[in-house]
Amino acid sequence: LVPEVPVVTEGLKGILPHLERVVEQKGYAVVVVAEGAGEELLGKKAEIDAGGNRKLPELGKWLCDEIGAYFKKRGKVATVKYVD
Repeated sequence: LVPEVPVVTEGLKGILPHLERVVEQKGYAVVVVAEGAGEELLGKKAEIDAGGNRKLPELGKWLCDEIGAYFKKRGKVATVKYVD
């Protein structure tokens, strides 16, 4: 679960190394990303939706690419599915 708190991707407490450990132990992992997570990484959008709310960054799509790149850099295969 990636909640609406500052996201750390690398390092000992990073989500990518954690994800790698989980996949090594279980053979798979499921990642759930909160709607408002990732603003500190992707910035705040100036766009407003039809309801007058500020649109949130799409951390899920960005994270899919990051996961693939992270595993590839380590010579590992990662099959990533994204459901919005």
